[in-house]
Amino acid sequence: MRKYNLSFVLVFLVLIQGCAFLETVKVDPYENMNEESLYAQGSVFLENGDIPSAITVFETLEAKYPFSTYSQQSVLDLAYAYYDFGQKDDTIAECDRFIDLYPNHSNLDYAYYLRALSNLEKEQPFFQDILGQDASKYDVTRLKNAYNDFLFIVNRFNKSKYADDAKNRLVFLRDSMAKHEVYIAKYYLKRGAYLASSERAKYMLEKYPGAPATKEALLILIKSYNNLGLLDSAKVTADILVKNFPNYSYKIGNNSEILISDINQKNIENKNSFFKLDLF
Repeated sequence: MRKYNLSFVLVFLVLIQGCAFLETVKVDPYENMNEESLYAQGSVFLENGDIPSAITVFETLEAKYPFSTYSQQSVLDLAYAYYDFGQKDDTIAECDRFIDLYPNHSNLDYAYYLRALSNLEKEQPFFQDILGQDASKYDVTRLKNAYNDFLFIVNRFNKSKYADDAKNRLVFLRDSMAKHEVYIAKYYLKRGAYLASSERAKYMLEKYPGAPATKEALLILIKSYNNLGLLDSAKVTADILVKNFPNYSYKIGNNSEILISDINQKNIENKNSFFKLDLF
């Protein structure tokens, strides 16, 4: 009886060890698939929204067939999948990788375009679209990154199918970044930091000439110069204002300050209501 039990235990231990060995041996389901089959399988995973499985397949594809046509396309497909699922940082990372690996690829314009869109759309303030909040009031680093990519498309890929859209977005981004500079200038002006407000307004005028925010920048600059005692500079700026915006005029006050008048707002000639600024 003991001999029988001992034999049973030995067999059982051997079976357990065999199972443990089998568990350590991982079968690669993609081992015998060629590059076309791997790409097709990864594409199926993407279509079904299974990004982790798609990543696994595409990584296998890139490892087995580096720099192949399917391997290159898989990077772009993965970037778009991330974009479609709202994972903008991952999209940017994949586009960065594609641009670094394939700087002469025929679809390089698409990589820049997708990266620009991701920077433009990522990290938007909560309820910005719903409540109509102005993105120019927030950090515009992502807007600058998007601007640079759209500008690169326009300059290098002017025949690209993305070039026209890139041009339109450049106008929007330029105006948004100009508004951002004015927003900061107004912030400094309200707090009495007149040197800072004047420098920021001048920067906006030099960096983004002709932007819709030009009028506000000039008004801020005049107010700042008045408070700094730079009355000659205030007058020169006022001359520029009335030349470009005929509804404005100015006069020299008792203290030689430049007082601005808007024909649409007759009640803002006095010093205490120099001009109306909607600061927030």
